[in-house]
Amino acid sequence: MPSSRGYQTGKHLEAFILVIIAQEPRHGGAVLHELKNLLPPVWTIDDGHVYRLLRNLESEAALQSTWMTGPTGAPIRLYQITAVGRQRLADWKEDIVVRVALLKVFLDLYSQLQDSDT
Repeated sequence: MPSSRGYQTGKHLEAFILVIIAQEPRHGGAVLHELKNLLPPVWTIDDGHVYRLLRNLESEAALQSTWMTGPTGAPIRLYQITAVGRQRLADWKEDIVVRVALLKVFLDLYSQLQDSDT
């Protein structure tokens, strides 16, 4: 029976935001759109949390923004990653590598448990 459990992006949302903006400068709506395309549907993305993280990352000098105006529509804030942000992104990569290795150990142990039950 598949799990109906929902998941919050929470802890690693910053890492996803940084890697998305490192690919190319984006405004908040484009970041949200990309997150919703990348992450599985069981993950809940809180739009307000994304915008708060963008502002926090900017206040911590990991991102910088400029206001862009087009021929139509409201101005948008375009974010780009800074050197500080690239270092944080590298730190996230190291953290995630360790977590993936630990999760693999768990999955291997769980698989052995399942094999011994049969």
